[in-house]
Amino acid sequence: MKVAVIGCGYVGLATSVVLADLGHEIIGVEIDPDKLSKLENGRCPIYEASMQEMLSGNISAGRLSFTGECNEGCRDSGVIFLTVGTPTNETWQIDLSQLEGAIDSVAESLKSRNPDAGVPVVVIKSTVPSGTMDYLHERLSARVTGPFLMASNPEFLREGQAIYDTLYPDRIVIGADDETVFKVMDELYAGLIQQDFDPEPPRPARPDNFHHPVPVVRTKPRSAEMIKYASNAFLATKISFINEIANVCEEVGADIGDVARGIGLDTRIGSQFLRAGIGFGGSCFPKDTKALHQHAGSRGYTFTLLNAVIEVNRIQRYRFLAKIRRKLDPLSGKTLGILGLAFKPGTDDIREAPAIDLMRELKRDGARLRATDPKAIANARDLFSSCEYFDDPYEVARDADAIILVTEWPEFMDLDWNKIAGLMKGNIIFDGRNSLDRDKIEALSLRLIGVGR
Repeated sequence: MKVAVIGCGYVGLATSVVLADLGHEIIGVEIDPDKLSKLENGRCPIYEASMQEMLSGNISAGRLSFTGECNEGCRDSGVIFLTVGTPTNETWQIDLSQLEGAIDSVAESLKSRNPDAGVPVVVIKSTVPSGTMDYLHERLSARVTGPFLMASNPEFLREGQAIYDTLYPDRIVIGADDETVFKVMDELYAGLIQQDFDPEPPRPARPDNFHHPVPVVRTKPRSAEMIKYASNAFLATKISFINEIANVCEEVGADIGDVARGIGLDTRIGSQFLRAGIGFGGSCFPKDTKALHQHAGSRGYTFTLLNAVIEVNRIQRYRFLAKIRRKLDPLSGKTLGILGLAFKPGTDDIREAPAIDLMRELKRDGARLRATDPKAIANARDLFSSCEYFDDPYEVARDADAIILVTEWPEFMDLDWNKIAGLMKGNIIFDGRNSLDRDKIEALSLRLIGVGR
């Protein structure tokens, strides 16, 4: 099947690469000239395991190409994905301008569409409030005279594991009002649903306990749109909940690690998203929780629980900052080593990254900052220049009064902490993710300060 993907960010690129790898003919449409240039030259503009290899391989095989012209992508594609950004503004309202621009470009392209290409299915994969597809359908209908169909097909991808999650989804959600759409999407996703492909490198390995066929949720567009927001809101709620419990643990002398394990073994609760730390970041959870809260409010409903989730997450990183300030007072003139800049391991994304907020506050307190990250240094330097950045984490530890672990990269778990202890001036390790082995660290005469323990 020939498919156009408009917008080549995380979602668009993962969708393009995987569908091409399963045999479809994909053309990605990207208007950012720098990103487009990289893609046309076979270079992945973002970091993620497997993505570069799969991108290069499918370009070489002729199944994947890129263009800056929407018309080139849409003129004979059977499915047109819209995967552009939907940021929130200062009032937490979703900004649909990129989607509106994409729809208008699709409308212009459909005017000169190849009549032999059939009726296109325009698929909204961007995260949007309920009712957005209906609005975009009306907008497109007002601009074209030819037939088209539409669907809502939200993504459930984790940054750093977008290729994995696209290949091995928990479920596929399709919202539409026409049975023809479900048939087209079933054909498009047949390989993913049935898992009839070899999970050989560079594809990530299929998990041992993965069951197929993959469940397909067929529903109305507004329900499909809500499923995406509800999923992220629930996961964010688990994170804020365990952080609140961790804060109580600190007051009563309990260990959040033991508490989280104890409640996570309850099959009604589950163990995922129960690691206490300094809160969630990234491009999805902060944006989507705020957008759902605002969307509910715009319909006259006050989402009290979600408001608390957002507030707990905002405060959590500053509670951690307060620990640093208390233990190192005064901070002025102190040298602090920061391990981890990306908002999570496996990505170079620093959007809503706790590390950036912490470094800004620590710099205001007069601290000298030295930082490292396996992938996100360049992005961090563009956003925050008042720091020395090093590729070598041991250089970050040199003469440091304290080390602050912000992102739990595996590389940091495997460091020679005895060497770090010898390089440091001080002896305090602040573990913002509760990822380090306390016994191992404290056996080296280092003091470990975590969250909720």
